[in-house]
Amino acid sequence: IEGSKDAHVGLLFSGNHTTNLFSLLFVKVFEITTSSYSHKKNALNFLDQLSSVYQQKYILTSPVGVDGTQAFIVEICKLAESNGLPSERFRSSLSEFSADEVRSHLSEAEKFLSTALGYESDVNVIFTNGRVTCPIDE
Repeated sequence: IEGSKDAHVGLLFSGNHTTNLFSLLFVKVFEITTSSYSHKKNALNFLDQLSSVYQQKYILTSPVGVDGTQAFIVEICKLAESNGLPSERFRSSLSEFSADEVRSHLSEAEKFLSTALGYESDVNVIFTNGRVTCPIDE
């Protein structure tokens, strides 16, 4: 991934009580990476690779053919190691992972933004330089 060395990327995840465990693990990995390893050279590459794996295995495939969460955690750790990130932090945090806690954090963020911005849930908005705009539907 190439680009500016001073660029910032922000992501906001949403979820509800039906959000599956793989999606919540995916969110947790982003949280761990951005809070602990954003200064590391290959952190963005790791997140890009993780997103590709997640899309291929957990979005585009039937949940019936998906291995358990432990297999996903092993894959996350392998990706971390191949990108020079310490896998032990991922392994320990994801093993102690609480789906309800992640859902609660997502809900709190959604409520805050909904109240602060005046938009209802499930509305797409774009944050740019402190401004909030709604994308134009085609």
